Amino acid sequence: KCIKIMRWWVQVVYADKELARCAGDKTYAVRKMGQRRADIYLDRINDLQGAADLDSLKNVPGRYHELVGNRAGQWACDLDHPYRLIFKPVMNSAGNIVGLIVENTVSILEIVDYHK
Repeated sequence: KCIKIMRWWVQVVYADKELARCAGDKTYAVRKMGQRRADIYLDRINDLQGAADLDSLKNVPGRYHELVGNRAGQWACDLDHPYRLIFKPVMNSAGNIVGLIVENTVSILEIVDYHK
């Protein structure tokens, strides 16, 4: 007897080709980011793809948190210190998020040390 398990999947889109290629090609990611950051980056992408909503990300490794100020509406999670992965939920036409990853899509914006 076979049991089919349904899983929630979030679509991840990328702000640039470099971030997308790193997510799809581990060898390339290691060459561009180094082994440690590439491994963590790919783990974070997997976390995002499996998340049911933004609040559930607060319970997984990576210290996912919403940003404030000039980065309001964006979220960050830890990569290797001091770098963070910055992403944003794609909003629906009314501009609402309401705690969910709207239309099952998040946009990966950048990897940055925003504390400089």
